[in-house]
Amino acid sequence: MRRPICLSLLCCSLLSLSTLASLPTRADDTPRPIPLPAWQTLEFEQQAYFVTARSQLAIAPDSADPARWQLTANSSVASNSEDVVLELAPADGRALRRSRLSKGKEQRYKTYDFLPDYILRVRHDPPADTALPPARWPVSSRKKITYPALEPGVVVTDAYALVLLAERFGRSTEASAEVAVNTEFNFYRVRMSHTDGPPLKVDYQLAGAGAISGSRQTRGVALQVSPLGEQREKPDFSLLGLNGDITVLFDADSGLPLQLRGTAPRIGSTEINLKAAKLRNPAE
Repeated sequence: MRRPICLSLLCCSLLSLSTLASLPTRADDTPRPIPLPAWQTLEFEQQAYFVTARSQLAIAPDSADPARWQLTANSSVASNSEDVVLELAPADGRALRRSRLSKGKEQRYKTYDFLPDYILRVRHDPPADTALPPARWPVSSRKKITYPALEPGVVVTDAYALVLLAERFGRSTEASAEVAVNTEFNFYRVRMSHTDGPPLKVDYQLAGAGAISGSRQTRGVALQVSPLGEQREKPDFSLLGLNGDITVLFDADSGLPLQLRGTAPRIGSTEINLKAAKLRNPAE
């Protein structure tokens, strides 16, 4: 049964990247805090050829440094999964630190420190005693990854952060915005622009409100993805399993990301739909 969403929980509107960077300070010169998005967790799902792909995103202030945000992501398909923890700057989504635990036929744990002049990538491989936490696995390699040439104001971030940044951009009046995404050794330019959103049938669970279904008006943000600088590896850009250019459709009223449209390997054109969401306490 369709139930109304409490819109008061969804009014944490976010401004565009450039607007946020120039927010005025208060009388005591203390910068205004950047509001967290209205959602606390999101769960997406895609089914194709008897295989289900799932992704969960969550964002909160970093427990060790409230001036940072921490975005956690888990994605799985068949027997493969990855867990990503991204520390980012609230004002522009710039990546500060990232860890990625990959599980499949093999396990790998990698950390990435986004330093001023380069990214320090450290790889850990599991020992015989896999009871040890990944951060204590032996280091198998350390590499410095040089940043590509960037236009002024363009920040480097992770693909998962695009869900957050696209939502922020969609609420702005800017014609376009650009960020750079680092994968492993490659970088990609992602240009965001506004696009018309079609009416969309939804069916997801909202924590505290139950099933949400029916038709929703949407607004779209198009993500145009292109290689940036020298590509040291084969193409590896991916957002929730989608490659290449992607369109994110947001609920025109609540701002929740309802669907991502793009291309998936071995499937072709496809959609990934919102299956569950938890909203943030407005006091946060």
